[in-house]
Amino acid sequence: MKTRLIAATLFLLGGIFTVSEGQKVSFGGQVSSMEFVKPGSYWHLLTALRYIPEIKWNTPVGKAWKFDLEASVNAYGQVGVQKHDTLYTDVYLKPYRVWGRIASERFELRLGLQKISFGSATMLRPLMWFDHMDPRDPLQITNGVYAALGRYFFQNNANIWLWGILPGKTVKGWEMLTTDRHLPEFGGRFQIPAGKGELAFSGHFRYIGIDQSRGFFPVSLDKPFPEYRFGLDGKWDIGPGIWFEGTYTYQNLPQSNINHIRMLTIGADYTIGLGNGLTFTTEQFLYQTGPALFESTSDLDFTAVSLTYPINLSLSVSGIVFYNWTANNWYRFINWRISLKKISLHVIAFWNPDSFDLYQNTGNSNLMGGKGIQLLFVWNH
Repeated sequence: MKTRLIAATLFLLGGIFTVSEGQKVSFGGQVSSMEFVKPGSYWHLLTALRYIPEIKWNTPVGKAWKFDLEASVNAYGQVGVQKHDTLYTDVYLKPYRVWGRIASERFELRLGLQKISFGSATMLRPLMWFDHMDPRDPLQITNGVYAALGRYFFQNNANIWLWGILPGKTVKGWEMLTTDRHLPEFGGRFQIPAGKGELAFSGHFRYIGIDQSRGFFPVSLDKPFPEYRFGLDGKWDIGPGIWFEGTYTYQNLPQSNINHIRMLTIGADYTIGLGNGLTFTTEQFLYQTGPALFESTSDLDFTAVSLTYPINLSLSVSGIVFYNWTANNWYRFINWRISLKKISLHVIAFWNPDSFDLYQNTGNSNLMGGKGIQLLFVWNH
């Protein structure tokens, strides 16, 4: 239903602008193939193939405006074997991006299935409100949201965002409870220059729905309940780059231990003049929930460190280490990447606990549990 509605809207918008001179159409896409092996007592073998074809069309509208269309689908199939005797398959074809945009030099309005992502943090992101981007994923695959997004850029580099989102069937970002299917979400963001960096405030409002069969908690609600989110983030370049990102979420649920959710990340990065340049990034993350504003019944405390080194123009190596201070667990990832024009090959090794306390909504948490190797082939055309 949503796809048909967006497609019809884009067709009508495109029909308004009948300018033929200067219009451009391009077709591309990304093919990726993954081989995944996890030995040991939790033996697991997986083969997967994904294709995301993409078509883009744009045309000028007068001298100061342009109109863009983008459409792509996510075609995915996998075959896996667990513990030598359990065979499973999964195949799906679904819209990935379907949006239209009218834009000028300082303003844009985008309507359709799109990615909405913002914030200063890179690995541990409290402002991961609408996407599921995982720093361990070289492809950065994430589902979009059906939304209207307007942005205006001022001359002093300040900018303002306003959005409205149609509710989906599943949770987004850090959400544990799904949105009411009959009520839209809306919010905004205001970003301003601040010395050698920038500072931004974000807010969002939605109603939590009665049906929570697709959420993380099988609760039963007698009516929709409001949820308010507030975010503050900033980033500065003072030699090393430094940033912070914090959020507070209030859910007006009856007798709940997750009514108040607080998240904070503090991070920094720096490139050391060693060889071709070794980039060091670190973030400290704190997650707390409780029945009252200053009361905590659940805590999650993570430190992340990332190192990236380009050996030459074609070969690079990177690694990420997470430490869970709450459970005293280490999570380790290393990625060797070979790039040749439009083709890249990733050899990824990991050594983790059997369950991962972060990125539960990305779909890769269980796959990355334990020890294993992943081979990833990517062709962009």
